[in-house]
Amino acid sequence: MTELSLYSNLISETFKKINMVTKDLLSWRKREENLEKIKRYHKFKVMFYRTNNKIHSKRVLALLEEIIPFIVKIYPNFNIELARLIAIHHDNHEIIMKGGDISLQLKLNMKYNGDNEGLRQLHQEEILAVEKLSESYPQKIKGYDYKRIALHAVFKDCIEAQAVSFADKIDGYCEAVHEVLAGNNIFLEPVINYLSNTFDVLVKSFPLIEEVFDFKNVWFDTKSVVDLRDFFEDGLLGSEPFTKETIERRTVIPQYEMWKIVTLRNFGVGELIQQKEFRPIKTNNQT
Repeated sequence: MTELSLYSNLISETFKKINMVTKDLLSWRKREENLEKIKRYHKFKVMFYRTNNKIHSKRVLALLEEIIPFIVKIYPNFNIELARLIAIHHDNHEIIMKGGDISLQLKLNMKYNGDNEGLRQLHQEEILAVEKLSESYPQKIKGYDYKRIALHAVFKDCIEAQAVSFADKIDGYCEAVHEVLAGNNIFLEPVINYLSNTFDVLVKSFPLIEEVFDFKNVWFDTKSVVDLRDFFEDGLLGSEPFTKETIERRTVIPQYEMWKIVTLRNFGVGELIQQKEFRPIKTNNQT
């Protein structure tokens, strides 16, 4: 069988999976409800302050609002309304995808394991999911074509989509930092991955907005991203679950501090300190 026929079969199987989704998952009216059901970092068994795609999408929008004033100074034709719509809807397609939340960790694992076919299948599934949702979602949102908005989010092929993608990576990174600072050390892996695969290579990751990274600003300055391994080694980190008192302590991680402010402003302190998941309690037989 040729590579082309294998790829055709792959698309056919993916299309069948997408077409098997229920009407509730395709409902525009239930969009936020369905996003709320998708767990962030779902491959990690325990996430103390686990969020969902509904909160994530809203926080990405809030983070985007923080960086828009800097972006429009460099790119005066930046379409603010389009960027906002991409932020709000950038994860809609995950509602009907088998794996749910598609994390950077998942894609990196595929890449490091040489699973190019898996990456290609995942990308194709994203596109087909957009196609399927576009059949039942409104054709236009605030005058913009919904399908085009969603495809921009997948392909990251315009400055607006890359700005959203940057805000998306900030949120993922800071969620992981928040876990590590609370003592959930398994999240050192995504923290390190964000450092090496995003923040250390900003121009490569976001080439359409590369000029904005010349700003000496907390959001864009790669030196403000702290490697938590050093943070541990220097004895600066007393990691424990957060309380109303400890969440007010300042760290030396500027982007995280700004992320906390954005979260407090938009969701309240509960989103930062209310622990939702716990490690299993070890019995005597397990020690």
